[in-house]
Amino acid sequence: MTEAKPGKVKPDIRAITRLVPPSGNLVQGQSELPIAPQLAREAAEIIAASQNHYGGSEGDAGLRKAVAEKIARYNDITVDPDTKPFEVMVTNGGTGALVGIALSYLQGTSALVFEPYYPYHKFIIEKFGGKTEPFQLDERLTFEKDALLAQCKRLKDRVDFPLKAIIVCTPANPSGKVMTQDELDAIAVVAKELDLLVISDEVYEHYVTGENPHIPIARLPEMWERTITVNSFSKSWNISGWRLGYAYGPGDLLAPINAAANVIYVCPATPLQAALSHVLMSDDTYYSKLRDKFDAKRRTFSQGISDLGFEIYDSGSSFYIWARIPRGHNDAIAFNEMLMRDAGVGMTPGSAFADGDLWDAHVRICIAREDSILEGALQKLQTILS
Repeated sequence: MTEAKPGKVKPDIRAITRLVPPSGNLVQGQSELPIAPQLAREAAEIIAASQNHYGGSEGDAGLRKAVAEKIARYNDITVDPDTKPFEVMVTNGGTGALVGIALSYLQGTSALVFEPYYPYHKFIIEKFGGKTEPFQLDERLTFEKDALLAQCKRLKDRVDFPLKAIIVCTPANPSGKVMTQDELDAIAVVAKELDLLVISDEVYEHYVTGENPHIPIARLPEMWERTITVNSFSKSWNISGWRLGYAYGPGDLLAPINAAANVIYVCPATPLQAALSHVLMSDDTYYSKLRDKFDAKRRTFSQGISDLGFEIYDSGSSFYIWARIPRGHNDAIAFNEMLMRDAGVGMTPGSAFADGDLWDAHVRICIAREDSILEGALQKLQTILS
């Protein structure tokens, strides 16, 4: 178990983003690539046609149907978009789904997160009355099942904030780590033995480039009934400001989340949902092209910074690069401040994603940028680090 040190500095990702010019912004985890022209046209036409009114809290029927088709094709899981209670719902970004989960299941309980973790998994749960418990991965970003089981047993049996859920994020933010079959099997064994809910964050599924394929944990034996899967269109469709995501799982697990969404959000943006429903499954090559585009970005930028002394973690995915800063530097916060001051380039220090000290010399680099931005940032880094 990782204990947060009193007074440990936790970098503010959004604050860092505001301090660095767009030409050197490798900080915030959003895609800054342009929207697909067809999607932009559809949205403009639907808005102009005045289809801008309230919809159901569960989301647009057409988009839920398209999402069900997507899940069947890419995840090999069948969900019925018409059955009630709903097995698939559109949410206000992946964050909207996580808020609904926190309110429905995690108040007064806790969820285990794998460290380094996505900060919003922690922020959301703790904002709505729950607690997160980091389980620290080792220096290779791997873990042993027995250690996971032992920690989960301790947390499950305690009186205050007993363990309710395990959060699985694969590919992971920040590291890009793609969970292997063996790792997912181990998590499934622990979840079933201790009767835990699994929350599977699969936002980066279409950026997998390595030898380990993306495996939805809900597809594993006896895991469907205890898994809520969360996803988002923000990254893969370059529409983070639209706030559209989705969740799927057994209807009895989704029903409380939908009830919470109805109170908090009323509904996701109706014209934007309709526009996305028209294009989501219209191009069979969309996601393969996306993967190849990002793989090329990853290869080029990784090679460039490797030549400057960064040690790259081979994550198996390509939206983020997780790297140890050049030897001779051990504090990624100070190193990043130097980069921003002298090169106008910013990254995210690893301590933003951890309670312990293991990742203090690491950075997360977001490469969801135009090639010209990445090339310019690399040139600036070469100027001060070569």
